Amino acid sequence: MPTKKPRDVFKNISIDLIDRPDALARMDIHAAELNELTASIKDRGLMQPIEVTPRGDRYLIVFGDRRFLAHKQLGKTTIMCRVETLTDTEVLIDRAMENLQSVDLTPFEEAHQYAKLMEYGKLSLEEVSKKVGISTGTVQRRLAIFRMPDSYQQAIHSKQISLSVAEELWSCPDAAKREYFLQMAVDHGITKAVARSWVDEYKKSLRRSPSAGEGGAGAPLPYDDTPIFRACDICRNPVEYKDVHDLRICPNCFKLITESLQKT
Repeated sequence: MPTKKPRDVFKNISIDLIDRPDALARMDIHAAELNELTASIKDRGLMQPIEVTPRGDRYLIVFGDRRFLAHKQLGKTTIMCRVETLTDTEVLIDRAMENLQSVDLTPFEEAHQYAKLMEYGKLSLEEVSKKVGISTGTVQRRLAIFRMPDSYQQAIHSKQISLSVAEELWSCPDAAKREYFLQMAVDHGITKAVARSWVDEYKKSLRRSPSAGEGGAGAPLPYDDTPIFRACDICRNPVEYKDVHDLRICPNCFKLITESLQKT
């Protein structure tokens, strides 16, 4: 006889006994979004329990992390939970599936979910495609983001440019020009068609001899031989764009650097 699946168990669990996920689907949890959810729960109550799985004497959140944070923000001591005993692999798969279906993820965050399903969930590309209900091409397109430079990944994640624009600019054969095009796209906002025209015109310029005329029509190429400068984030002195390096620091270090600069 087939094994009978146990009935779902729902119960109020102490906030202090619940642990948040080690890796979150949303890399950024915006304060405004959390405040809206907190206000909704305060006004209407918790409409859907969070899901947890036992881990010793404690519980691990499978999904519902933002609802959990909202309860903590409201000063509540317990939260209604759906309790299900799951293995680590089952937790990973269930969490990824829930997030992909119900959370407004960026393409970069989607890529991380697919990568987790394949690496830790041991699912093939075809299995991920079937579970999520999208084409293998779409999954591959998201995973290709990991082959892009960090600057492109961050621009996609922060929604400064669309994935389609990033893909067009990434096809530029010169790394320095790719970064220049990216900065132009972030500063001014462009469409996929414009991004493609920039790259196409640059590729044509490589094939033209110095004596060739300007020729050609279409969108103007945002590039010439004049050096491009931007201000350094620390000293504010001008620096040629090709020599710029990203500086990624936590808020505490930023505060320390700022205070140190103000004293000099």
